[in-house]
Amino acid sequence: MALRWSLMVVVVIASFVVVGFVGAFVAEVLGLWFVPSIGFIAAFAVVLATYLSAPMRKLTSALVAMLVGAVVAWLLVQPSYFPASYGEGLAYEPTYLPIVVTYAGGLLGLLVSALLYRWVGPNNSFKPTPLRGAA
Repeated sequence: MALRWSLMVVVVIASFVVVGFVGAFVAEVLGLWFVPSIGFIAAFAVVLATYLSAPMRKLTSALVAMLVGAVVAWLLVQPSYFPASYGEGLAYEPTYLPIVVTYAGGLLGLLVSALLYRWVGPNNSFKPTPLRGAA
């Protein structure tokens, strides 16, 4: 069981890295600001990858991933300024948009995870009940 949890951590970290690059590419193509775009896509992917790869307690694992990700996102994204390309001047204003958009991506990932859990549910079909009195 420890191997499955370890593999889940590897899958989540790999999804974070891959989706970060994909999010940067999408933001560049669409002409969007990198920080909120990458944050939204990465938060969504990490929560969903945690749900899909957790060996058990999938919804709880996704919630924990979202909460841990929220703390990490606060540490990484919070001091954000828009526009980021200007120097020290009047146009260089602090903004909460990247952290709010990142949190929205995590919440959307948790919502999709909850909907998957509700519609698909755990697969208990491989646990047959034994027949009583069968030889």
